[in-house]
Amino acid sequence: MPRRPAKIERNVPLYLIPGIVKREVSSHGERLKRVIVRQTRGHFYNISIRTKPIKKELRSACARCGTGEPIESDNKDTRPDDGSGGERE
Repeated sequence: MPRRPAKIERNVPLYLIPGIVKREVSSHGERLKRVIVRQTRGHFYNISIRTKPIKKELRSACARCGTGEPIESDNKDTRPDDGSGGERE
């Protein structure tokens, strides 16, 4: 399978860089491999983003990350955590 070319954004203000990286990774459903940020002039930057495919068996779990849904939990305890770090019996 050929490698996906890097996505290049030009003349991006500094405060928009995190949002652009997040958008590119989430839009393709892949993991981040490389980000190169180069200053052009003033507070503007060129960004090169390369992503890497996620294995099919991991993709369904990653799609739910950040949505607030629990992935799978074996712990049936619904009591709030007391913060002690110890196990309850």
